[in-house]
Amino acid sequence: MNKDRTSIQQSEFVVTNKRTNLKIIPYIGCKAGFSDIFDKIIPDNLPCRIYDIFGGGGAFSLYACNRFGSHRVTYNDNNPIVVNLIRQVQTSPLRLWELYNEHYNKSSTEYYYQVRDLCCLENGVEGAANFLYLAKNAFSGKIRFNSSNKFNSPIRKGSSCPKINLDSLLSLSKTIQDLTIMNEDYKAFACVNNSLLYLDPPYFNNTNGHYNGILDLGEFNQFLRTIELKNKVVLSEQNHPNIFDLPESYTVRSITLRRSLQYFTQNKSEEMIAFNY
Repeated sequence: MNKDRTSIQQSEFVVTNKRTNLKIIPYIGCKAGFSDIFDKIIPDNLPCRIYDIFGGGGAFSLYACNRFGSHRVTYNDNNPIVVNLIRQVQTSPLRLWELYNEHYNKSSTEYYYQVRDLCCLENGVEGAANFLYLAKNAFSGKIRFNSSNKFNSPIRKGSSCPKINLDSLLSLSKTIQDLTIMNEDYKAFACVNNSLLYLDPPYFNNTNGHYNGILDLGEFNQFLRTIELKNKVVLSEQNHPNIFDLPESYTVRSITLRRSLQYFTQNKSEEMIAFNY
């Protein structure tokens, strides 16, 4: 292991706030703008299965499905609310759109908090529509859950409820038709072999309460040591790579973000991406 890695190699990646169709909801740390980076670091002739272990809003899974075909991609997240939304986009996009429009027609500040107080966010297409409405109208697009996995983001101020384009939703559904969708702890994938695993974990050293669970760094690094011996690994993170004790087999690149990506709002910030092939 290289415990003296003190600098990130020269930045060669810049992410701007360009629009993309490969996104379902806004999400903390969303990688919807990283398509150009993934194009550069993931080879076209990739022969293996692709796992999005901390899937979140699904941006990387959508990217991988679009580029390599959904039959080769597994999306996973430990939050059943988010997983249910991805599943309903896949199986019931028209009904999801209809239910969202019912929310759209009733939308107000008072109505938002009424929906937020509902217990049903993780079950079926109705729960997915409830969550989709909240996600689309949350303050600064921040999808936030407390330690009990209750959605607790306040409403955006001074903005009307956004519409959802049916054709775009149907297109996203088609893109992920054969996607494998899972709701497991990340350590359940320690036995995966001969695959590409994309890891975009909740930011370490984050005390802002934007995630429904904080990972143990020691356990995560042990997971990394296990999977990197028999898989291609891509790791995105906000922290310096030193905390992951990455072997020399990794290439590490810094990423300049000309938009807010982190759990606090700023115009320019840095992330890193590392890959072991």
